[in-house]
Amino acid sequence: MSNATTYNFSDFTTQNYSKLLTLAKTNFEFKTFNTFKNEPKFIIWRHDVDFSMHRALKMAQLEAEQGIQATYFILMHSEFYNLFEKEISHLLKQIIDLGHDIGLHFDSHYYNITNESELESKLLFEKSIIENVFNVSVTSFCFHINNTFTLQCNKTHYAGLLNAFSNFFQKEVAYCSDSNGYWRFKRLEEMLSDKSITQLQVLTHPELWQDEVMSPKQRVDRCADMRAEKTKQWYNQTLISNGRKNIDWE
Repeated sequence: MSNATTYNFSDFTTQNYSKLLTLAKTNFEFKTFNTFKNEPKFIIWRHDVDFSMHRALKMAQLEAEQGIQATYFILMHSEFYNLFEKEISHLLKQIIDLGHDIGLHFDSHYYNITNESELESKLLFEKSIIENVFNVSVTSFCFHINNTFTLQCNKTHYAGLLNAFSNFFQKEVAYCSDSNGYWRFKRLEEMLSDKSITQLQVLTHPELWQDEVMSPKQRVDRCADMRAEKTKQWYNQTLISNGRKNIDWE
């Protein structure tokens, strides 16, 4: 059996994404982390924006077309995008304008955090930055790449922010994730169709959903390659705008 079949490459297209949203609307009531009240039946649709704000906006537009509000967890220390670049900031503001919820995707590794006091201090610090720069309320967070310490942080709230990794969400709510470009547990379509599942948290990474069928590696490579190409284009255009040359060997 090929990897394309084993890992369901064809699941991860924008066309199929729209179909999954429609299926989810049929069987669940959409909530965000700051609107759910532990109703008998709900779905929370969450995005960890690790690599691409461009793809995040694409997903946000598809959701808005169906009247769906999702939660976008924004990473301040991504290796793939700079949240404070003008273009990236503009993309995030468009996601906000579409009515989506914004959460904090928190990288404890950046600060080498080893205790809850440090965790709460840095959560408040990053929450304040995002709220002030983007004029948006941040009420929830999730960890970026768990470690031994963060896996023990199971309280409902830290620094006043709802914890997407709390005991409640880990033990009481079903979970489906596309981490690393393939389904970590069950296929999302199967879980959305399973009548025994009444409460569900869905995690997607927008960059792992493309217009064409690709392998997980190709999807991530595409983000990295396009990021590099955009950087070169920006530099070349800056030189042209200032009447300068980009001089090579020939």
